[in-house]
Amino acid sequence: MRILHSIFFIFLFVISFAGNIDEEKIDSLENKLQKVDDADKIELLLKLCEELVENDSEKCIAYAQEALRLSQKLNHPRSQVKALIFLGREDSNLGNYFEGLQHFKEAVEIADSENYGEGLVDSWNELGITYFSMGNYDEALSYYFRTLKKAEEIQYQERVIAVQTNIAIIYSIYKDHTKALEWFDKLLKIYQQENNPLLVAKTLVNMAIILDELGDLDKGLDYLSKAIPVFKEFDEKQMLASTLNSQGDLYLKKQNYKEAYQDYKSALEISKSIKFERGVVSASFNLGEYFSALKNYNKALNFYEEALSVAIKAGYKENIKDCYGGISKVYTMQKDYSKALENMKLFMVYKDEIYNDNTQKQINELQIKYETEKKEEEIAGLQLRMKIQRRNQIILIIGLLIISFLILRVLHLKQINLKRKNLLLEQVSLMDKLALEKMDSEKREKDHENLRLQEELRSKEEINRLKQLKYLEELKHKERELAANALHVVSKNETLESLKKSVETVMASDKDEMKRLLKGLIQEIDSNINLDQDWDVFKMHFEEVHQDFFRRLVDRYTDLNTNDLKFCAYLRLNLDAKEIARILNISVNAIEKRRYRLRKKLELSPSDNLFEFLSNL
Repeated sequence: MRILHSIFFIFLFVISFAGNIDEEKIDSLENKLQKVDDADKIELLLKLCEELVENDSEKCIAYAQEALRLSQKLNHPRSQVKALIFLGREDSNLGNYFEGLQHFKEAVEIADSENYGEGLVDSWNELGITYFSMGNYDEALSYYFRTLKKAEEIQYQERVIAVQTNIAIIYSIYKDHTKALEWFDKLLKIYQQENNPLLVAKTLVNMAIILDELGDLDKGLDYLSKAIPVFKEFDEKQMLASTLNSQGDLYLKKQNYKEAYQDYKSALEISKSIKFERGVVSASFNLGEYFSALKNYNKALNFYEEALSVAIKAGYKENIKDCYGGISKVYTMQKDYSKALENMKLFMVYKDEIYNDNTQKQINELQIKYETEKKEEEIAGLQLRMKIQRRNQIILIIGLLIISFLILRVLHLKQINLKRKNLLLEQVSLMDKLALEKMDSEKREKDHENLRLQEELRSKEEINRLKQLKYLEELKHKERELAANALHVVSKNETLESLKKSVETVMASDKDEMKRLLKGLIQEIDSNINLDQDWDVFKMHFEEVHQDFFRRLVDRYTDLNTNDLKFCAYLRLNLDAKEIARILNISVNAIEKRRYRLRKKLELSPSDNLFEFLSNL
């Protein structure tokens, strides 16, 4: 029994005829072939096919053909069905999908005519698997539902389970998570009834992955927590490592960093112990994401680079791309834009390479689908022509009894007409082929041009981003200069104020001449405490950082004076009342009064924040 593999799931329930070849069993069966009659030989040939299918295609095909020949000779329709299924499976495994489909459809016709339920179920199931391999999921799903209905009708339980798994996988590919969960839930109940804990655990993991995509993290974690002990009990280390990675992802999304770290660490240790390269890459990359989220960039880089090293050796292009993306992100956070850009380029190289591989794969699948459908149409046309030809032969035979000359003439005309039709069909086929080649060529050119334009756009966006970062750094530098300028004013005023107090102390003495001189000095200090020149320098620096700030204020509020503008500038720098009081050489109480008058001029309500208002001006 075969069940489909899917890239959307970590664990699939793959039960197949294929396995390790039992050489002794095969030798024993082959020896018996020489000693039995044709009827028993058919059974031995089919048993050999069961052992060899998907392991030794050449031998399996030879034995299946011999079984088919003998079954036809002895009129054993059920054996014919089994032989045709083995031939179809080998054709599909070798990529000869059209030939495989023809064998399965022939098996369907025989099984249906003989009312052979199990043969009909197996043939439909193989048709579904072949269409799935060709990427024709709608056709595959159609055959699976037929298979399931018939299997349930004849109580073919083994096939019921297999088909339900394949249906769930297709719904997962379609991202129809609700239906996928319904089918996996059915499987879960079956495995629970059969008391098969390992298959229960695998099903829970698949359901958890779907719940993750739906955003139901808590339920997903609950399913994974039930599966992990089972994998430990059965010593399924590879499954355990992959499940721990998945559980760590869910914890990381919930920002449960401690639990996520423990799961990733355990997954990495297990993967290394069993040399599970895919697990090592996933766990190392996840630890890089974990430390990146915690802003521990050095450790993040170490784990990203470890994952990258293993991924490169194993040839995992998707993981290589993700690692370069993670490394670029860390260097960006560290403001090492040169290395960030270097790794981003490598990220884009692998992204484009993966895109090209996927595109080629899609083209190949479409080509196979096209060729298969074309061959099916040709066979249908040939069958129709054969029917017409048989009818014409009957007419010719009847006409021959009437007049031989007329029959010979009609036959000759038919032959000429048939040649013309064949020639016309060949010409049409050639034109279709040339048109398809032209369309493919134009598509490849268009795809190449789109890739080039996308690369140019990404490069421009990266340059603009780096320019913006540079501008923000310059802006922060100007802010620091402006704050330093304001603090310089504070320092100067505090020094002059201190000098003034010292002179006033000396003036308290009785020496008249000294009083007169010191009085003059105080006047000079008073005149220099708040020179307009200091304001002009400050205003110049302020305008460099906050362009048109004063112009916008004056345009909107015409009754603001110079002192109001100075006060607005200090508030825009987010200086507190004490700092502004020292700059203006006035009391904190006076600052609060100024703040109150300014709010009235700016028409602000009590709930409005003055600093936010000036910042958003």
